[in-house]
Amino acid sequence: MQNRIYEKKKQLILRFIKKNGKVDHSYILNEINIDYDTLIKILSELRREGQLS
Repeated sequence: MQNRIYEKKKQLILRFIKKNGKVDHSYILNEINIDYDTLIKILSELRREGQLS
């Protein structure tokens, strides 16, 4: 079960990627306060859901 904080981070990353058009891990990590493991988990989940190509 995902908690509210995780879902907020997921939406933040999705908006950031759509705004900047970059899925570069280092760029996202520098701009958003998130750890690497959570970022990778969110990106894989977004790809699985079809929101990222």
